[in-house]
Amino acid sequence: MNTSNIDHFFEQLPLLNSFFEVSDISYYQPLPEDWYVAVTDIVNSTEAIQNNQYKWVNILGASPLVGLLNETPDQELPFSFGGDGCIICFPPYLLDTAKKVLAASKKIGHEEFQLTLRTAIFPVSDIREQGHEIKVAKFHISNHYQQAVFMGEGLSYAEDYIKTHESSPYHLPLDTEAEGADFSGLECRWQEVEPEGKTVITLMVQSNPQKGEPHQTYQKVLGRMREIFGFDNTTNPIPASALKMNMSVSELMGEVKFRTAGQSWFERLLYIVKIELQILLGNIFMGLGYQSSKTDWSIYKDDFSLNNDHRKFDNMLRLVICGTEEQHQQLQNYLDEMYQDSVLAYGLDNSQKAMVTCMVFAYHRQHIHFIDGSNGGYVKAAKAFKKRLAALNC
Repeated sequence: MNTSNIDHFFEQLPLLNSFFEVSDISYYQPLPEDWYVAVTDIVNSTEAIQNNQYKWVNILGASPLVGLLNETPDQELPFSFGGDGCIICFPPYLLDTAKKVLAASKKIGHEEFQLTLRTAIFPVSDIREQGHEIKVAKFHISNHYQQAVFMGEGLSYAEDYIKTHESSPYHLPLDTEAEGADFSGLECRWQEVEPEGKTVITLMVQSNPQKGEPHQTYQKVLGRMREIFGFDNTTNPIPASALKMNMSVSELMGEVKFRTAGQSWFERLLYIVKIELQILLGNIFMGLGYQSSKTDWSIYKDDFSLNNDHRKFDNMLRLVICGTEEQHQQLQNYLDEMYQDSVLAYGLDNSQKAMVTCMVFAYHRQHIHFIDGSNGGYVKAAKAFKKRLAALNC
Protein backbone atom coordinates (compact mmCIF):
# COMPACT_ATOMS: atom_id res chain seq x y z
CA MET A 1 0.00 0.00 0.00
CA ASN A 2 1.56 3.36 -1.00
CA THR A 3 1.63 6.44 1.25
CA SER A 4 -1.43 7.99 -0.35
CA ASN A 5 -3.43 4.81 0.14
CA ILE A 6 -2.34 4.56 3.78
CA ASP A 7 -3.45 8.16 4.39
CA HIS A 8 -6.87 7.23 2.99
CA PHE A 9 -6.99 3.88 4.80
CA PHE A 10 -10.40 4.44 6.40
CA GLU A 11 -12.12 5.43 3.17
CA GLN A 12 -11.03 2.16 1.56
CA LEU A 13 -12.59 -0.11 4.19
CA PRO A 14 -15.63 -2.17 3.15
CA LEU A 15 -18.97 -1.15 4.62
CA LEU A 16 -20.64 -2.96 7.47
CA ASN A 17 -24.37 -2.76 6.76
CA SER A 18 -25.87 -4.12 9.99
CA PHE A 19 -25.16 -3.01 13.54
CA PHE A 20 -25.52 -6.65 14.55
CA GLU A 21 -22.21 -7.31 12.81
CA VAL A 22 -20.16 -4.71 14.70
CA SER A 23 -18.63 -7.26 17.09
CA ASP A 24 -17.49 -9.59 14.29
CA ILE A 25 -13.70 -9.21 14.21
CA SER A 26 -13.46 -10.41 10.60
CA TYR A 27 -14.68 -6.98 9.43
CA TYR A 28 -11.90 -5.07 11.21
CA GLN A 29 -8.49 -3.91 10.01
CA PRO A 30 -5.57 -2.67 12.17
CA LEU A 31 -4.85 1.05 12.07
CA PRO A 32 -1.72 1.79 10.01
CA GLU A 33 1.49 1.64 12.05
CA ASP A 34 2.42 5.28 11.43
CA TRP A 35 -0.99 6.75 12.33
CA TYR A 36 -1.87 8.61 15.53
CA VAL A 37 -4.78 8.56 17.97
CA ALA A 38 -5.95 11.76 19.67
CA VAL A 39 -7.81 11.22 22.95
CA THR A 40 -9.65 13.85 24.99
CA ASP A 41 -11.51 13.82 28.29
CA ILE A 42 -13.04 16.55 30.45
CA VAL A 43 -11.80 16.61 34.04
CA ASN A 44 -14.56 16.43 36.68
CA SER A 45 -17.29 16.18 34.04
CA THR A 46 -19.62 14.60 36.60
CA GLU A 47 -19.37 17.69 38.80
CA ALA A 48 -19.91 19.96 35.78
CA ILE A 49 -23.06 18.04 34.88
CA GLN A 50 -24.32 18.32 38.45
CA ASN A 51 -23.87 22.09 38.04
CA ASN A 52 -26.14 21.98 34.97
CA GLN A 53 -23.24 22.43 32.53
CA TYR A 54 -23.90 19.25 30.55
CA LYS A 55 -24.43 21.15 27.30
CA TRP A 56 -21.06 22.81 27.76
CA VAL A 57 -19.53 19.40 28.44
CA ASN A 58 -20.98 18.00 25.22
CA ILE A 59 -19.98 20.89 22.97
CA LEU A 60 -16.44 21.00 24.37
CA GLY A 61 -16.20 17.21 24.11
CA ALA A 62 -17.19 17.28 20.43
CA SER A 63 -15.11 20.30 19.43
CA PRO A 64 -11.84 18.50 18.51
CA LEU A 65 -13.75 16.34 16.03
CA VAL A 66 -15.23 19.35 14.28
CA GLY A 67 -11.96 21.26 14.30
CA LEU A 68 -9.90 18.46 12.79
CA LEU A 69 -12.52 17.35 10.27
CA ASN A 70 -12.81 20.95 9.06
CA GLU A 71 -9.12 20.72 8.17
CA THR A 72 -9.66 17.57 6.08
CA PRO A 73 -12.79 18.15 3.98
CA ASP A 74 -11.66 15.66 1.34
CA GLN A 75 -10.71 12.85 3.72
CA GLU A 76 -12.69 10.59 6.04
CA LEU A 77 -11.21 9.96 9.48
CA PRO A 78 -12.34 7.38 12.05
CA PHE A 79 -13.65 8.95 15.26
CA SER A 80 -16.01 8.40 18.16
CA PHE A 81 -17.79 10.82 20.52
CA GLY A 82 -18.21 9.81 24.15
CA GLY A 83 -20.14 12.68 25.75
CA ASP A 84 -17.31 14.25 27.76
CA GLY A 85 -14.56 13.50 25.27
CA CYS A 86 -13.71 11.89 21.98
CA ILE A 87 -11.13 9.91 20.04
CA ILE A 88 -10.04 10.53 16.48
CA CYS A 89 -7.43 8.69 14.40
CA PHE A 90 -5.38 10.35 11.68
CA PRO A 91 -2.36 9.89 9.37
CA PRO A 92 1.04 11.46 10.15
CA TYR A 93 0.69 14.45 7.83
CA LEU A 94 -2.09 15.78 10.12
CA LEU A 95 -0.05 15.65 13.34
CA ASP A 96 0.74 19.37 13.55
CA THR A 97 -2.83 20.25 12.58
CA ALA A 98 -4.23 17.95 15.27
CA LYS A 99 -1.99 19.55 17.90
CA LYS A 100 -3.24 22.98 16.86
CA VAL A 101 -6.90 21.94 17.06
CA LEU A 102 -6.53 20.23 20.43
CA ALA A 103 -4.67 23.23 21.83
CA ALA A 104 -7.46 25.54 20.67
CA SER A 105 -10.19 23.34 22.21
CA LYS A 106 -8.26 23.10 25.46
CA LYS A 107 -7.75 26.87 25.62
CA ILE A 108 -11.43 27.63 24.93
CA GLY A 109 -12.54 25.09 27.54
CA HIS A 110 -10.29 26.76 30.11
CA GLU A 111 -11.10 30.39 29.30
CA GLU A 112 -14.77 30.28 28.29
CA PHE A 113 -16.19 27.38 30.31
CA GLN A 114 -13.69 26.97 33.17
CA LEU A 115 -13.45 23.30 32.21
CA THR A 116 -10.20 21.37 31.85
CA LEU A 117 -9.96 19.28 28.70
CA ARG A 118 -7.33 16.56 28.91
CA THR A 119 -5.70 16.13 25.52
CA ALA A 120 -3.15 13.59 24.34
CA ILE A 121 -1.86 12.17 21.06
CA PHE A 122 -0.53 8.61 20.93
CA PRO A 123 1.42 7.04 18.07
CA VAL A 124 -0.29 3.77 17.13
CA SER A 125 3.15 2.14 17.20
CA ASP A 126 3.60 3.07 20.89
CA ILE A 127 0.22 1.57 21.80
CA ARG A 128 1.21 -1.65 20.04
CA GLU A 129 4.54 -1.73 21.86
CA GLN A 130 2.51 -1.86 25.08
CA GLY A 131 0.76 -4.97 23.78
CA HIS A 132 -2.51 -3.35 22.72
CA GLU A 133 -4.23 -3.21 19.34
CA ILE A 134 -6.66 -0.84 17.66
CA LYS A 135 -8.71 -2.15 14.77
CA VAL A 136 -11.38 -0.26 12.88
CA ALA A 137 -14.33 -1.01 10.62
CA LYS A 138 -16.86 1.23 8.89
CA PHE A 139 -20.58 1.05 9.66
CA HIS A 140 -22.99 2.33 7.02
CA ILE A 141 -25.46 4.75 8.64
CA SER A 142 -26.64 6.44 5.45
CA ASN A 143 -25.32 7.47 2.06
CA HIS A 144 -24.00 10.60 3.79
CA TYR A 145 -22.55 9.20 7.01
CA GLN A 146 -20.24 6.23 7.47
CA GLN A 147 -19.44 5.69 11.16
CA ALA A 148 -16.22 4.23 12.53
CA VAL A 149 -16.44 1.28 14.92
CA PHE A 150 -13.43 0.06 16.87
CA MET A 151 -12.10 -3.15 18.36
CA GLY A 152 -9.08 -3.90 20.54
CA GLU A 153 -7.83 -2.75 23.92
CA GLY A 154 -5.75 0.10 22.49
CA LEU A 155 -8.40 2.79 22.90
CA SER A 156 -9.15 1.79 26.50
CA TYR A 157 -5.41 1.84 27.22
CA ALA A 158 -5.07 5.37 25.82
CA GLU A 159 -8.20 6.65 27.61
CA ASP A 160 -7.06 5.21 30.93
CA TYR A 161 -3.53 6.55 30.40
CA ILE A 162 -4.54 10.20 30.09
CA LYS A 163 -6.65 9.93 33.25
CA THR A 164 -3.97 8.24 35.37
CA HIS A 165 -0.98 10.33 34.24
CA GLU A 166 -0.88 14.06 34.96
CA SER A 167 1.72 14.59 32.25
CA SER A 168 3.66 12.54 29.72
CA PRO A 169 5.22 12.93 26.28
CA TYR A 170 1.72 12.22 24.91
CA HIS A 171 -0.09 14.96 26.84
CA LEU A 172 -0.60 18.42 25.38
CA PRO A 173 -0.29 21.12 28.08
CA LEU A 174 -2.52 24.18 28.27
CA ASP A 175 -1.23 26.93 25.98
CA THR A 176 -2.97 30.23 26.65
CA GLU A 177 -1.28 31.66 23.54
CA ALA A 178 -2.59 28.87 21.29
CA GLU A 179 -3.83 29.90 17.87
CA GLY A 180 -7.49 29.57 17.05
CA ALA A 181 -8.91 26.75 14.96
CA ASP A 182 -11.83 26.51 12.57
CA PHE A 183 -14.82 25.27 14.56
CA SER A 184 -17.42 26.36 12.00
CA GLY A 185 -20.26 23.87 11.86
CA LEU A 186 -20.12 23.16 15.61
CA GLU A 187 -23.73 23.91 16.52
CA CYS A 188 -26.15 23.31 19.36
CA ARG A 189 -29.43 24.84 18.17
CA TRP A 190 -32.04 22.20 18.94
CA GLN A 191 -34.21 21.61 21.94
CA GLU A 192 -33.63 18.40 23.82
CA VAL A 193 -35.56 15.68 22.03
CA GLU A 194 -38.36 13.90 23.86
CA PRO A 195 -39.62 10.77 22.06
CA GLU A 196 -43.37 10.61 22.62
CA GLY A 197 -44.39 8.04 25.22
CA LYS A 198 -40.85 6.70 25.62
CA THR A 199 -37.87 7.04 27.91
CA VAL A 200 -34.29 7.60 26.73
CA ILE A 201 -31.74 4.97 27.77
CA THR A 202 -28.00 5.63 27.68
CA LEU A 203 -26.18 2.32 27.84
CA MET A 204 -22.60 1.01 27.99
CA VAL A 205 -21.87 -2.74 27.82
CA GLN A 206 -18.52 -4.55 27.86
CA SER A 207 -18.11 -8.31 27.67
CA ASN A 208 -15.92 -10.32 30.04
CA PRO A 209 -13.52 -12.23 27.75
CA GLN A 210 -12.88 -14.71 30.57
CA LYS A 211 -16.51 -15.79 30.36
CA GLY A 212 -16.85 -16.54 26.68
CA GLU A 213 -16.17 -15.17 23.22
CA PRO A 214 -16.90 -11.39 23.24
CA HIS A 215 -18.55 -11.53 19.81
CA GLN A 216 -21.04 -14.10 21.08
CA THR A 217 -21.78 -12.03 24.19
CA TYR A 218 -22.52 -8.91 22.16
CA GLN A 219 -24.65 -10.93 19.74
CA LYS A 220 -26.70 -12.21 22.67
CA VAL A 221 -27.16 -8.70 24.06
CA LEU A 222 -28.15 -7.23 20.69
CA GLY A 223 -30.42 -10.19 20.00
CA ARG A 224 -32.21 -9.73 23.31
CA MET A 225 -32.55 -6.02 22.62
CA ARG A 226 -34.16 -6.82 19.29
CA GLU A 227 -36.64 -9.07 21.10
CA ILE A 228 -37.44 -6.34 23.64
CA PHE A 229 -37.45 -3.24 21.44
CA GLY A 230 -37.98 -4.42 17.89
CA PHE A 231 -34.49 -3.13 17.09
CA ASP A 232 -33.31 -1.31 14.83
CA ASN A 233 -35.48 1.59 13.66
CA THR A 234 -37.84 1.71 16.63
CA THR A 235 -35.07 2.61 19.10
CA ASN A 236 -33.80 5.79 17.42
CA PRO A 237 -34.21 8.49 20.13
CA ILE A 238 -34.27 11.26 17.51
CA PRO A 239 -37.55 10.93 15.57
CA ALA A 240 -37.94 13.65 12.95
CA SER A 241 -41.39 14.53 14.31
CA ALA A 242 -39.93 15.46 17.72
CA LEU A 243 -37.26 17.86 16.43
CA LYS A 244 -37.73 21.49 17.46
CA MET A 245 -35.24 24.32 17.13
CA ASN A 246 -34.26 26.34 20.20
CA MET A 247 -34.35 30.14 20.24
CA SER A 248 -33.53 30.54 23.94
CA VAL A 249 -30.36 32.65 24.17
CA SER A 250 -29.35 30.99 27.43
CA GLU A 251 -29.66 27.56 25.81
CA LEU A 252 -27.57 28.69 22.83
CA MET A 253 -24.73 30.13 24.91
CA GLY A 254 -22.60 26.99 24.69
CA GLU A 255 -22.29 27.44 20.93
CA VAL A 256 -22.04 31.22 21.24
CA LYS A 257 -19.19 31.11 23.77
CA PHE A 258 -17.29 28.53 21.77
CA ARG A 259 -17.69 30.11 18.35
CA THR A 260 -16.89 33.65 19.55
CA ALA A 261 -14.06 32.77 21.94
CA GLY A 262 -11.58 35.62 22.21
CA GLN A 263 -13.87 38.08 20.43
CA SER A 264 -15.41 41.29 21.76
CA TRP A 265 -18.81 41.49 23.43
CA PHE A 266 -20.12 43.25 20.32
CA GLU A 267 -18.97 40.43 18.03
CA ARG A 268 -20.59 37.96 20.42
CA LEU A 269 -23.84 39.94 20.29
CA LEU A 270 -23.74 39.93 16.48
CA TYR A 271 -23.27 36.16 16.50
CA ILE A 272 -26.34 35.75 18.72
CA VAL A 273 -28.41 37.89 16.36
CA LYS A 274 -27.11 35.92 13.37
CA ILE A 275 -27.99 32.49 14.74
CA GLU A 276 -31.39 33.66 16.01
CA LEU A 277 -32.13 34.80 12.45
CA GLN A 278 -30.82 31.51 11.04
CA ILE A 279 -33.03 29.56 13.43
CA LEU A 280 -36.08 31.67 12.52
CA LEU A 281 -35.46 31.16 8.80
CA GLY A 282 -34.70 27.47 9.33
CA ASN A 283 -38.05 26.98 11.04
CA ILE A 284 -39.85 28.74 8.20
CA PHE A 285 -37.98 26.85 5.47
CA MET A 286 -38.52 23.44 7.09
CA GLY A 287 -42.17 24.23 7.77
CA LEU A 288 -42.75 25.19 4.13
CA GLY A 289 -40.55 22.42 2.72
CA TYR A 290 -38.61 25.10 0.88
CA GLN A 291 -35.98 24.06 -1.67
CA SER A 292 -33.19 26.50 -2.48
CA SER A 293 -30.40 26.02 -4.98
CA LYS A 294 -28.22 24.62 -2.16
CA THR A 295 -30.57 23.00 0.34
CA ASP A 296 -33.74 20.93 0.29
CA TRP A 297 -35.22 21.90 3.64
CA SER A 298 -38.10 19.44 3.27
CA ILE A 299 -35.75 16.54 4.07
CA TYR A 300 -33.53 18.18 6.68
CA LYS A 301 -35.24 16.67 9.72
CA ASP A 302 -35.38 13.22 8.12
CA ASP A 303 -31.65 13.39 7.41
CA PHE A 304 -31.07 14.68 10.94
CA SER A 305 -32.90 11.69 12.39
CA LEU A 306 -30.84 9.31 10.26
CA ASN A 307 -27.35 10.84 10.39
CA ASN A 308 -26.69 10.41 14.09
CA ASP A 309 -24.42 8.29 16.27
CA HIS A 310 -26.90 6.87 18.78
CA ARG A 311 -25.35 3.40 18.28
CA LYS A 312 -21.58 3.03 18.64
CA PHE A 313 -19.04 0.29 19.20
CA ASP A 314 -15.49 0.90 20.43
CA ASN A 315 -14.57 -2.42 21.99
CA MET A 316 -17.84 -2.06 23.89
CA LEU A 317 -21.43 -1.14 23.09
CA ARG A 318 -22.35 2.52 23.59
CA LEU A 319 -26.00 3.22 22.86
CA VAL A 320 -28.55 5.96 23.31
CA ILE A 321 -31.92 4.42 22.54
CA CYS A 322 -35.56 4.93 23.47
CA GLY A 323 -38.29 2.61 24.65
CA THR A 324 -41.17 2.28 27.05
CA GLU A 325 -40.61 2.03 30.78
CA GLU A 326 -41.54 -1.66 30.57
CA GLN A 327 -38.91 -2.24 27.87
CA HIS A 328 -36.34 -0.35 29.93
CA GLN A 329 -37.04 -2.60 32.91
CA GLN A 330 -36.84 -5.75 30.78
CA LEU A 331 -33.46 -4.66 29.45
CA GLN A 332 -32.10 -3.83 32.89
CA ASN A 333 -33.29 -7.16 34.29
CA TYR A 334 -31.56 -9.01 31.45
CA LEU A 335 -28.31 -7.09 31.90
CA ASP A 336 -28.43 -7.67 35.66
CA GLU A 337 -28.68 -11.42 35.05
CA MET A 338 -25.72 -11.33 32.66
CA TYR A 339 -23.73 -9.24 35.14
CA GLN A 340 -24.51 -11.58 38.04
CA ASP A 341 -23.18 -14.42 35.88
CA SER A 342 -19.98 -12.35 35.33
CA VAL A 343 -20.57 -12.34 31.57
CA LEU A 344 -20.45 -8.54 31.22
CA ALA A 345 -20.28 -5.19 32.95
CA TYR A 346 -22.74 -2.43 32.12
CA GLY A 347 -23.81 1.09 33.00
CA LEU A 348 -27.25 2.53 32.30
CA ASP A 349 -28.82 5.94 32.70
CA ASN A 350 -32.48 6.71 32.23
CA SER A 351 -33.79 10.14 31.20
CA GLN A 352 -36.79 11.70 29.50
CA LYS A 353 -34.90 13.41 26.70
CA ALA A 354 -31.91 13.11 24.38
CA MET A 355 -29.44 15.89 23.71
CA VAL A 356 -27.89 16.71 20.35
CA THR A 357 -24.63 18.41 19.40
CA CYS A 358 -24.28 19.04 15.68
CA MET A 359 -21.45 19.01 13.16
CA VAL A 360 -22.73 20.77 10.04
CA PHE A 361 -20.56 20.88 6.93
CA ALA A 362 -23.52 21.87 4.75
CA TYR A 363 -27.23 22.05 5.51
CA HIS A 364 -28.02 19.83 2.55
CA ARG A 365 -27.22 16.26 3.58
CA GLN A 366 -23.74 16.97 4.98
CA HIS A 367 -24.50 17.10 8.70
CA ILE A 368 -23.79 14.67 11.55
CA HIS A 369 -25.36 14.68 15.00
CA PHE A 370 -23.81 13.47 18.26
CA ILE A 371 -26.36 12.03 20.68
CA ASP A 372 -26.26 11.82 24.47
CA GLY A 373 -28.89 11.31 27.13
CA SER A 374 -29.98 14.59 28.70
CA ASN A 375 -28.25 15.75 31.88
CA GLY A 376 -25.08 13.86 30.98
CA GLY A 377 -26.33 10.38 30.09
CA TYR A 378 -22.98 8.93 29.04
CA VAL A 379 -21.11 10.36 32.03
CA LYS A 380 -23.69 8.94 34.44
CA ALA A 381 -23.76 5.57 32.67
CA ALA A 382 -19.95 5.48 32.75
CA LYS A 383 -19.93 6.01 36.51
CA ALA A 384 -22.20 2.98 37.04
CA PHE A 385 -20.26 0.98 34.45
CA LYS A 386 -16.90 1.58 36.16
CA LYS A 387 -18.26 0.36 39.49
CA ARG A 388 -19.52 -2.88 37.97
CA LEU A 389 -16.35 -3.32 35.93
CA ALA A 390 -14.18 -2.96 39.03
CA ALA A 391 -16.31 -5.51 40.88
CA LEU A 392 -16.21 -7.87 37.91
CA ASN A 393 -12.49 -7.25 37.27
CA CYS A 394 -12.88 -8.12 33.61
